[in-house]
Amino acid sequence: MGMTAEKQGKAKTGLIVAGVIAGASSLVLLNSNAREKVKDTSRNMKDSINKYTTTIKEDPKGTKKAVINRIQNATDISKEAINKIQAILDTQGKEIKDTTQHVVEESKDVVSSAKDAQGELADVKESAVEAKDELLSAKDDVKSKVDSNSKEKQKPATDHTITKTPVN
Repeated sequence: MGMTAEKQGKAKTGLIVAGVIAGASSLVLLNSNAREKVKDTSRNMKDSINKYTTTIKEDPKGTKKAVINRIQNATDISKEAINKIQAILDTQGKEIKDTTQHVVEESKDVVSSAKDAQGELADVKESAVEAKDELLSAKDDVKSKVDSNSKEKQKPATDHTITKTPVN
């Protein structure tokens, strides 16, 4: 029989594919609707495989080149997509990093401003305490003057004692 090793390998592959199809279809053939779908699908697959096999037999090198070209095109498209994704990640990553640094700087400014305000509020508190103390001292001074004035009014400035003899 003049079959070469390549043809024998293709024949084995065809038998394996047919066996897989037969095994899968036997499991599905329990349902009548499924049987019809399997028949249609099997016919379509058989036709596709026959066309593919015919194409390969007619021009094996051309078919090989076509498949290799498709694989290379798919690889090139995938590489291009990966490069675009990487460029987007690089750009977005840089923007996120810049934004994060800006937020950190702004946060430091806010903390610094809060510390400055805290120091100024401490100064204002000291001034308020001094003003309170001054007001309390003024209140005490006014109270002591009022008390001394009321004591002076209680003491008669002159003696209004009535005597029998005139006073010269």
